Amino acid sequence: MILVLAGTRDSREIIRSLKELGKELVASVVTDYGYQLVSQPEVEVIQQRLDQAVLAELIKKRGINLVIDATHPFAEEVSKTAIEVCNNLEVNYLRFERDEVKVPKQDLIIEANNYREAAKRANDFERVLLTIGSRRLKYFVEEVDNWEQRLIARILPTWQFVKQAEELGFTPQNLIGMQGPFSKELNQAILKRYDISALVTKASGKTGGLGTKLEAALDLGIPVILITRPQLPTDKIVTDYQKLLGEIADE
Repeated sequence: MILVLAGTRDSREIIRSLKELGKELVASVVTDYGYQLVSQPEVEVIQQRLDQAVLAELIKKRGINLVIDATHPFAEEVSKTAIEVCNNLEVNYLRFERDEVKVPKQDLIIEANNYREAAKRANDFERVLLTIGSRRLKYFVEEVDNWEQRLIARILPTWQFVKQAEELGFTPQNLIGMQGPFSKELNQAILKRYDISALVTKASGKTGGLGTKLEAALDLGIPVILITRPQLPTDKIVTDYQKLLGEIADE
């Protein structure tokens, strides 16, 4: 039995491929959006936040012999939990990670190691577009002076994410509710419309739209504050669907 830690477009494709191979699996997601994204006919999807105890119990109860971690590249705590539990239970762990976008080395790219550091750098700019989701907006609210007049957040237009932003004080004037993928042209239109002087994004890979964001901003001469991808304590990482399927062919 395979457990897929899911919730991304990548995980949806992995689940579909596994079902075509006749593999027995169960998927786990955290959010309603993740559930909608990966839900497929004849696929059991568990919606629950997995701490170490809950994940260990799930693995034992279902007889899981392989955990495929296809969570978002920045879902760091989920991945670390899965790695530790799998090590403790001697269960195979395999991480699927989106290919990284090659980022040009230039002065307009400002790298940050975490959200707090990115927020501090954002305070140096007058109008900032945040394309980091809703869960980490709090760091920018805390670090950016007069943030209500300076921050614009682009988030998924679902009630959970909008509510998270509203609870921090965001209003319609500084919220953009849109679902990607976004073209270079659409990104540029947004940057111009809101008179943006810096863009904040994560190194989430091609699937996350990083390439078109970088192109849009850099062509306009707008600095990009790039939050670098977390490094996980494992070398069991693949970035190609076919290699992933090859790795689990005998499971």
